[in-house]
Amino acid sequence: MSEVCTTMSMERHKGFTVVELLITIVVVSILLATGVPSILQMVKNNRVTMQANKLVTSVQLGRNEAVKRGTRTTVCAANTTLDDCAGSSNWANGWIVFSNLDNDSTADTGTGECDDKKDEDCIMRTSEGINNSTLTGSDNAIHFLPTGLTDNGPVTFTLTANDCEKEQERSIIVTLQGHTTIASQACTP
Repeated sequence: MSEVCTTMSMERHKGFTVVELLITIVVVSILLATGVPSILQMVKNNRVTMQANKLVTSVQLGRNEAVKRGTRTTVCAANTTLDDCAGSSNWANGWIVFSNLDNDSTADTGTGECDDKKDEDCIMRTSEGINNSTLTGSDNAIHFLPTGLTDNGPVTFTLTANDCEKEQERSIIVTLQGHTTIASQACTP
């Protein structure tokens, strides 16, 4: 009987020792210290890329609509109510795409749907401003001709994250032919 008691008392309880727990905590801390900044960097890069793509999509819409409708179309930095051009090279507040039948820089829109309008301007898209970034253009508008060309290209935009690190700045160029390119570049001080 004494053998049975000795065997039972020698059984080891399952679990972690304090040393094992400390080693696990140290390893997890090291992984978090190296992984979290990388994840945050990826989130910032994705945000800036999404904002650049938002502008490029509107520019492409303006070009496509100019060709489809056979009329001049304008993409411009918008005023605060997103119903007309601001006349500013600051595009961070938003922009609008409109048919520009009278060849000015004003969205002279009336009532009705865009599809019904043959004799007055109509707004085809409004895009609200971007957050946590600045967006400036070399011009306050891009004017597309019915051929898809611009009459004021190339227009260059600089999109910079407010907390810009490494290559979180984008250069967006709309060429004279109406094509767009996006390039990552190092943050400017």
